[in-house]
Amino acid sequence: MRITIELRLIPRYRVMDYLVQAGGTPVEPLSVVGRGWTATIEALEPDRLGLVQVPRDCLVIEGDEAAVERVRAFMQRQVDRLRQRR
Repeated sequence: MRITIELRLIPRYRVMDYLVQAGGTPVEPLSVVGRGWTATIEALEPDRLGLVQVPRDCLVIEGDEAAVERVRAFMQRQVDRLRQRR
């Protein structure tokens, strides 16, 4: 199974920290491996709001269905918490 989550304005170090909290181990600067899943952060073109650039990344999570769904749900909760703080 493979899912993608678009991330805006979330620092990559924070995403990596969340993936470690979800049970993963960093294997490369932007890649994490967990039991039954892998995750990679891929850069996307930034959005433009006038003169301001909004950074965007794509989080790709792959692996067996149960593991991917567990990590997806965890990451979604973390991202939602960040959005509520803003």
